[in-house]
Amino acid sequence: MAVPRNYLASSGDCIIIVSGERGERVHHAELLKMMMRSRSLAEVRRRFHGSRSNLLKMLAHFGYDFDMLLREQFQEGHRDAQLARLHRVDQKWIAEKRRALGFASRKGRPRVERSAEDVAQALHAAGSFVGAADLLSINRKTFKRLHDEALDCGFDMGSDRPRPAVELTDAEGLARAKRS
Repeated sequence: MAVPRNYLASSGDCIIIVSGERGERVHHAELLKMMMRSRSLAEVRRRFHGSRSNLLKMLAHFGYDFDMLLREQFQEGHRDAQLARLHRVDQKWIAEKRRALGFASRKGRPRVERSAEDVAQALHAAGSFVGAADLLSINRKTFKRLHDEALDCGFDMGSDRPRPAVELTDAEGLARAKRS
């Protein structure tokens, strides 16, 4: 059987990172700290070269419960596709883990949520709903919904909001308000 080019091996309290023909000894605490800080297999794999299964075995060997991390991330509302991108793994693998952990699948896209401060800053910076939506990388209608929600909650969008160049008459203002 061929030996992989990049892999991890344990030796006492140390991890040996083998890349090509070279090996580097690292204390296992570095792996655990990095995983707890980043909460992402992809981030850890940049430093600790090895396959997903090899890395998961090393984490388990030194007491890190990756399933617990996934459980927390599912409870936080992350979707399969989001976690697949975060950990740089196959979406089907994440779906299998989700089912094994007892979480139901969630269909559709996640709801876009932004803070009222983000909405106000984007509107102030862009000067229009379309520009603000582009700044936040969301649809104009979604931005309008977020803006309306912020106003409904009593958030002050600021007095320095962009004003039309010409003052509108009351009738024009009502017509424009009905259209938007």
